[in-house]
Amino acid sequence: MNNGEFPGYEFEVPRAPRRGPRPVVGHDSLRQLHYEPQHTQPAPRTPVRTAGKGVFAVMRGRNWLMGLAAPVMAAIVVGIAVVVVAGGSGGNGAAPSALAAGFPPARLAGADFTGTSPQARVVLDAVAASAATEVAAGSADGGPAVWASADGGTKWNRAALAGPASLTEAGTGQLTGIAHGAAGWLAVGTTRAGAGGPLVASSPDARTWTMAGHIAGVSAAGVVAAATAAGRAGYVIVGHRSASAGGGATTAVAWSAPGLAGWTQADVAGAGGAMMNAVTATPHGFAAVGAAGSQPAAWLSAAGRNWRQVTLPQPAGADRAALEYVAANGVGIVAVGTEFTASGVSRPFAEASANGGASWAVVQLPVPAIGPGTGTTVTALTAAGGGFTAAGTYVTGSGPEVVVWTLSPGTPVTAAAGWSTVTPQGIGLAGTGAQNALTALTAQGATLTGVGFTVGVGPSGTPGGQQATLWQSPIRY
Repeated sequence: MNNGEFPGYEFEVPRAPRRGPRPVVGHDSLRQLHYEPQHTQPAPRTPVRTAGKGVFAVMRGRNWLMGLAAPVMAAIVVGIAVVVVAGGSGGNGAAPSALAAGFPPARLAGADFTGTSPQARVVLDAVAASAATEVAAGSADGGPAVWASADGGTKWNRAALAGPASLTEAGTGQLTGIAHGAAGWLAVGTTRAGAGGPLVASSPDARTWTMAGHIAGVSAAGVVAAATAAGRAGYVIVGHRSASAGGGATTAVAWSAPGLAGWTQADVAGAGGAMMNAVTATPHGFAAVGAAGSQPAAWLSAAGRNWRQVTLPQPAGADRAALEYVAANGVGIVAVGTEFTASGVSRPFAEASANGGASWAVVQLPVPAIGPGTGTTVTALTAAGGGFTAAGTYVTGSGPEVVVWTLSPGTPVTAAAGWSTVTPQGIGLAGTGAQNALTALTAQGATLTGVGFTVGVGPSGTPGGQQATLWQSPIRY
């Protein structure tokens, strides 16, 4: 396809709303669309209610440009950003909490996360850690890219990608998930080759990667590899086949392998009309989450070869909802996502299990008391220090800013009152006229590492460019 759209995935450029009925699954999932700033000023955002029918103008690729429920007023062009930081909230609401003040700002990461040229646009979609090694993945100039740090995220170097030019050059695809297991590192995403298909990159050491444009057992056309995880049974990849590729509803798909190769397509119960967006390893195997129709969904598997769908309670008052991220601490599993009301307001929610997925409870995550109240969404999640940390964005008078949710160790994962909400300040998190997002989180030891981006304004109020950001913070509760 050459119209800027990958079937049901993150490369779709916002356009006029589609006519006709809303798809069963796909364009109602927040993980679907990736907006890349254009060289000209975009038109005002379409409200979420309309966007749900085909144009989610969201900051997710996982690098959204969050408009969500109100037009984004800042003009955006490609260039060098000078970020003006004058606190969050745009002058609205209460002062930041003491916990919020304990989170440091992010830093502009252009010096470390570079492309093939100084002008290459870098998108950071995923981050993972193992011991002192941290790996970030995404794209540079629209081609898959990986960066590695051997010192816990202080200094980063772009890794070498070996493979066909159709998979590794600019404009060829994007990586959106990373996992580390016994055999090494695995990253997955989607390629532009043909009609689009899964992209798999593997590495024994995080420095040199081998790219492949197929997964055994399934045709590549229209297939999205959304996320990956590694556990005692090996590696799994989850995703979906786009409805536009094979006709009918979107279909959830998954694969398993004992190592970095030898993939076998899994049997997924309830796959029709569904999609898998995220997966994590648990003491009992794996848990994957996503959506079935317009409702959140989850699956469990002992070894990744057979997946059974589990019953989830539905968020009250939601017109549609999807789970986008999942993480586990022992038998405690938390999955988070965003729901939309019939009026188009977005709200964060969680589905949590305290017994390895045997039973689940729905949790309404608290929202900041700052801003016009038109939309809050979840953009990242990780298990951290025995608890959980999630990040999202909320709309303020100044534009989208970062919100962080924490669930402290020892607190039941199903307890709604256990989640704390903070709105940290500083570069990459909040700022007058800036739009900010953390698009992925990981934890190693006592440190959180997040990747994301900021779109700022120049010193005279002129539009600023999008820059990658790196956020490192002590784990706080």
